[in-house]
Amino acid sequence: MRNSRPIILFPLLCFLSSTISILCDPNTLVCNEKEKHALLRFKKALSNPGNRLSSWSVNQDCCRWEAVRCNNVTGRVVELHLGNPYDADDYEFYRLGGEISPALLELEFLSYLNLSWNDFGGSPIPSFLGSMGSLRYLDLTSVGFGGLVPHQLGNLSTLRHLDLGYNNGLYVENLGWISHLAFLKYLGMNGVDLHREVHWLESVSMFPSLSELHLSDCELNSNKTSSFGSVATSVSECCCVEYC
Repeated sequence: MRNSRPIILFPLLCFLSSTISILCDPNTLVCNEKEKHALLRFKKALSNPGNRLSSWSVNQDCCRWEAVRCNNVTGRVVELHLGNPYDADDYEFYRLGGEISPALLELEFLSYLNLSWNDFGGSPIPSFLGSMGSLRYLDLTSVGFGGLVPHQLGNLSTLRHLDLGYNNGLYVENLGWISHLAFLKYLGMNGVDLHREVHWLESVSMFPSLSELHLSDCELNSNKTSSFGSVATSVSECCCVEYC
């Protein structure tokens, strides 16, 4: 009886060791089926002329798809790197377009979403993005969005990085929603029309964590230029503010 405990513990330790090894090996990840089918619906709503999403196949694990990153332990989708990676020669051919499907809402652990340098043809920013509560990084730079920036983005309380720059059809009437983004470190609004928002200075000056601010070509009220210096001193890196 004295030697039975080591005999029992040895296979248990072997089992735990192999289990931990499997969990830590990214090659053994299996993505969540619900999230896989949500991504396939998202793909179906997009136009994809350059076939950038050819690896997004029902027959392949979505954790191995191009531009998809999964958590190394749970296999849940946490990042989508869908920014257009091509240079000027191929840029237009490889732009994604079409519609942004609300199927993204089923990716409940998604923390990183980059759609930059694609072309969604002047459509508005989908307000449902404001319901993606796990997002910490949202890059919508130069994606052809137009219309009013939805105040629902203010619901993304864990957001650290927000870039809406170079969407020339975007405008803001009230920036009050930004005050809810208490952890924001980077705010890019280049080219977004802010002239309707008379309190823009107060809105952007209330972030203790903000380290980078981009507000060029925003048609800002030039009467507040003298006050902008107080904001710039609290921001470690601030681009110049240009007036149209």
